[in-house]
Amino acid sequence: MLQTLVTQLGAATVVLVCSYAVFAGSWRERFGAIIYLTAYLIFLGFGHASHLSPAMYMIISDTLCLLGFFMASWKSPHPWPKWAIAGQLVSVFLGIITLIGVLPRWIFLTLESVAGYGVLMSLLIGTIAYRARRRTDRQPAR
Repeated sequence: MLQTLVTQLGAATVVLVCSYAVFAGSWRERFGAIIYLTAYLIFLGFGHASHLSPAMYMIISDTLCLLGFFMASWKSPHPWPKWAIAGQLVSVFLGIITLIGVLPRWIFLTLESVAGYGVLMSLLIGTIAYRARRRTDRQPAR
């Protein structure tokens, strides 16, 4: 699954964003990053161990991510988990549509990548917003 330069750059992006969220974010960002990274590792493990359609094991990892982001967004004042849920919903429904046979595989993989980068972007923006909020809270009032 990590044979090409593009997949290696994608994996590096996932690891960098999730690492930044774990080290710089609040518990919600840490939880989201750990959930996303775990689901990504599950996806890579299924990809190496199974010869099934990628849509089948991507649905499993995307559903786990969706449930994790739903738990992180429950009564959350932060908006980023809602955007992550939206990206994960797109990913899950793309997998279902592909298993039905409506979408070709290359379109599925392209749209799945775009939705995954959207989820990573929401996690990164949430972490940056938390850092900025924390920095302004630490400064004394003038």
